[in-house]
Amino acid sequence: MMRFAAKRAAWALVVLFVVVTGVFLLANAVGDPAAANLGPRANRAQLQAYRRAHGLDRPLPERYAKYVLGLAHGDLGISLRDEQPVGQVLLQRLPRTALLGGMALAFELCLGLGFGIVAAMRRNTWVDTAVMSTAFLGVCLPSFVVGPFFLREVAFRLGWFPVGGYGRDALDHVYHATLPALTLAILGSATYARVMRSEMIEVLRADFVRTARAKGASETAVVLRHAARNALLPIVTMLGLSLPLLVTGAIITESIYGWPGVGRLAIESIAALDVPMILGIVLLASMTVQLGNFLADLAVAALDPRIRTGAGG
Repeated sequence: MMRFAAKRAAWALVVLFVVVTGVFLLANAVGDPAAANLGPRANRAQLQAYRRAHGLDRPLPERYAKYVLGLAHGDLGISLRDEQPVGQVLLQRLPRTALLGGMALAFELCLGLGFGIVAAMRRNTWVDTAVMSTAFLGVCLPSFVVGPFFLREVAFRLGWFPVGGYGRDALDHVYHATLPALTLAILGSATYARVMRSEMIEVLRADFVRTARAKGASETAVVLRHAARNALLPIVTMLGLSLPLLVTGAIITESIYGWPGVGRLAIESIAALDVPMILGIVLLASMTVQLGNFLADLAVAALDPRIRTGAGG
């Protein structure tokens, strides 16, 4: 198991290096950060002074080497927009995005697995049709459609949740995050419901389920203790893949609801061509992707030894 984990970790580092290099080259090729931050009224002398102060007048290979050397020492650079260390800003914003993503993941699992099990137990009935139709609709609705609808109908018209903001204390943060988290969870919960229904239908046909029923186990015990547990293997893999989706989805959702997290920071940084901040956010997102895949690989390998030993095809 340790060898399997070390191999996955080494591959993750290679991927991170390639992503950071690619984004560094792209971010430095799309525009002039000096013009983006100083505005159209800045004269030539001001633009040159800004570039010189932030090292933007140096050759690109030199800037890249300096950035990589800083990364090796844990230095993400200084933001061009607000003159603060990138790592410090990300640490301020990250807990807010983590709260939003954690609540969204909880909603995805509760709604998706619950409705998937119900649909499988009521297969080929109107309940199954209703759940799967709703799940299909959820897969087709992006957050930039769901978000404004929830904002107008649930927050503004009904007044059940705040229109936006972050709140003042812990409970207030959770209250303000509920509607954005639901918006972020729509796609994931629909996907979980479809996968869970399919897996449950297959497991319910298995011999050990028939044996459990023949021994007199209640239907609740058969479904939850036997069938559901054995249907969770693909769900474990999807959990790892959900982490990057929550991060990327938060970019749109946080902008809609004015949530002061990493996603909203990404939009602000791109608008200002804040290259160090953009690189820091991409690095954070890439690490989340790799962490999600890494944890999913470990979980699946722990559940199925054939995967970590290379057996079973």
